[in-house]
Amino acid sequence: MMLSLSVTSLPAEPVNHDLWDQILQEYVNTNGEVDYARLKAAPAQLNAYVAFLAANSPESHPARFATKNAILAYWINAYNAFVLKGIVDAYPITSVKDIGVLNGFFRRQNFTAGGREITLDALENKIIRPQFMDPRIHFVVNCGAVSCPLLENRAFTGANLEARLEAAAARSINDPHYVRLAREESRLYLTKIMEWYGQDFIDWFPQPTDSAPINKPTLRDYIALFLSPSQAQYVRDNPNLVIEFNTYDWSLNSLKDLPKSP
Repeated sequence: MMLSLSVTSLPAEPVNHDLWDQILQEYVNTNGEVDYARLKAAPAQLNAYVAFLAANSPESHPARFATKNAILAYWINAYNAFVLKGIVDAYPITSVKDIGVLNGFFRRQNFTAGGREITLDALENKIIRPQFMDPRIHFVVNCGAVSCPLLENRAFTGANLEARLEAAAARSINDPHYVRLAREESRLYLTKIMEWYGQDFIDWFPQPTDSAPINKPTLRDYIALFLSPSQAQYVRDNPNLVIEFNTYDWSLNSLKDLPKSP
């Protein structure tokens, strides 16, 4: 006897980010710099991936996302792809601030995810941050500027997300462009992101499993999680260490030699 299956009983096909992975490898180098000019001249792949995002999301097709990590990977990829799409459409520009006025690019320009129109600001602050409560996302969500975290040239997936988030946090905190300990000045220079979203790193602090919990964590405690043992001890043992936040460089993360913020 033949077994008949209805369409609705077939297993849902998982969301696949291979196209986004191809785009990133083709147009983004290992330093996170994007070849916007070449991408502008050949936008078909990017347009196809953005159209895919418009038709598929964890909200529109929840059965296609097996894990929480797969859902977060989708939203990180979507944010970064929408930023690239917005910049390519407006290119040539020298800064994302050139797109719209009064933060128009982030707060007024709409993109579509699973049939829902959404701004970059809403995607970050209504979905990614409150739903996942993981400060490491601040090291992988890229806004298209030099001072943003590195735009990695591989797509995120549910399977690789945890390792990638941990590696991104360690890489950023040990990059002097984002975090720099100046012992001779008794200062700790931090990325402006840690000023804007500082409470995330404190409220969602991952308590250590091999020592006593930290009752009132600070930014210093979070940073110490990823420093070398000697640097971490110094940061923890000096509560009067002055924290200074770097000036944010909004220049486009384009493929050319750009000066880094101090």
